[in-house]
Amino acid sequence: MEITWLGHACFKISHEGYTLVIDPYDIQGINGYPELHLEADALLVSHEHPGHNCRKAVKLPENTKPCPFEVTKYDTFHDTSWGLMRGKNTIHLINWDGYKLVHMGDYACGLSDNEKFELTGADVLMISVGGFRAMPSIYTKPLADELCANVVIPMHYAHDNVGGRRWERIEDFIDQYEPVPIVKKYDTNTITITHDTPVQVAVLKYMK
Repeated sequence: MEITWLGHACFKISHEGYTLVIDPYDIQGINGYPELHLEADALLVSHEHPGHNCRKAVKLPENTKPCPFEVTKYDTFHDTSWGLMRGKNTIHLINWDGYKLVHMGDYACGLSDNEKFELTGADVLMISVGGFRAMPSIYTKPLADELCANVVIPMHYAHDNVGGRRWERIEDFIDQYEPVPIVKKYDTNTITITHDTPVQVAVLKYMK
């Protein structure tokens, strides 16, 4: 299985000839990114904000293939005021060919103990770490520890002149793992996931 970070909270997940895109951004909602032009077999959106719901950026086939994965959706909130400020957010749990993937969207609060239990132990956890309209890194790190995924992929943070001044940078998140040698920085935006992939925080490189 290949997971490609396309910037912000957008990922392309490919496995055995089938491709899923989640949370494509609109350039009107994110400073510094180019327009997305993608093709995929399926599309998921965590919430209706321009940084996450640009459906026009993803071309879907006219004749759809049978969907090979199972998705469980968890309704949560985009802020710590139970949605009063920024509305709802959907966490996606994707089960695919024996793999368990979790994309947190812009989660800020709302998980029950039972939902945490169901999300625990994923092969991959994609989680926002940049604060400002998403969970800040001082809360993201303990949550990532609690969910105990094999591979944690941070997303939604400032980098390479992308993002506002109020966004945190990746160092604010990964420095909390020191001195444990668990952080792996990649020279590409793609990671290949197998059932033997070692435990890690995978910092993927944004490729324009």
